[in-house]
Amino acid sequence: MRRRRRKPERGAAGRGSSAPPNSLFGEILDWMLAPLLFLWPISIIVTHSVADNIANQPYDLALADSVRALARLVTRDEQGGVRVDFPAPPRALFRSDQDDTVYYQVASQGGEIITGDSQVSWVSPPVNLLPEQVLYRDDHIHGEQVRVAYQFIRTAQAAVADTVLVQVAETRNKRSNLASRVVTGVLLPQFAIIPLAVILVWVGLTRGIM
Repeated sequence: MRRRRRKPERGAAGRGSSAPPNSLFGEILDWMLAPLLFLWPISIIVTHSVADNIANQPYDLALADSVRALARLVTRDEQGGVRVDFPAPPRALFRSDQDDTVYYQVASQGGEIITGDSQVSWVSPPVNLLPEQVLYRDDHIHGEQVRVAYQFIRTAQAAVADTVLVQVAETRNKRSNLASRVVTGVLLPQFAIIPLAVILVWVGLTRGIM
């Protein structure tokens, strides 16, 4: 009797038995790394937003102190007009440093500038205005971004509806530098951690599946 030859299908299947682990390895690796690579740009955006808020806080407090100091100098003369009694030249009080330029303005309720820089935009008071409340906004002066702190005040002789707008604006160079340092300090470790995480995932999958 002739011996039956073995069917080649079993040998072919044996030769292809390594394909499923490789395919499974690549699929798991894709599913683990794809979310990581997707979330990384989002984390960069969130980090920038958080860094901007961190940079704004200390400089906003200093800007608010400047607004309050300027508001204390606002008085009324014998004729009822508003004036600002500067104890020193205004530019000495609101001087510019090597990084930023500072603008100030005191304006009447109708937008008439009493003293200061005309480049600072006038704004109307909010509906619910709290006493001695300092507000903030972002604006542009000469095409450059500025942070503005402003306050609406009423002098002792003023009528109830008569308010004076006090504003101090500062360019954002120091804030941007601080935010950049925060972002750099957070993102630099990620450049080392993420490649290390990819290597550890690859090693773990290799040992577990292959």
